[in-house]
Amino acid sequence: MSGQGPYFGQAHWFTKMHSEKVDSVIDRFLTQIKRVLYVLDRHLKGKEWLVGDKCTYADLSFVMWNEGIPWIFGDRAGELEMEKDYPNFFAWHTRLMERPAVKKVFEDKAAATSGELPL
Repeated sequence: MSGQGPYFGQAHWFTKMHSEKVDSVIDRFLTQIKRVLYVLDRHLKGKEWLVGDKCTYADLSFVMWNEGIPWIFGDRAGELEMEKDYPNFFAWHTRLMERPAVKKVFEDKAAATSGELPL
């Protein structure tokens, strides 16, 4: 079970969609994203994948939200030093993004949206 969907989704809503900027709410959800990254980083220590010895749906389910992190953080993206602060997470996400099928998804997405739309 992960807080990824709820926390990333709420952070997206309050940083990009909500009509009123509520700093305390934004802080809460951005902090929760950092917590999820920390938990994943610790879980991935000494492992290549979340479950077992191969990439599974569990790993792939994180790709789209992970790719949206800089966009969600917006002008606060500088708070994140992914490679330094979450090295196991960073290495895992890099492996995911190097997979041919994942590359194709992002190529297709870029072609369909002209690269203009987030997530």
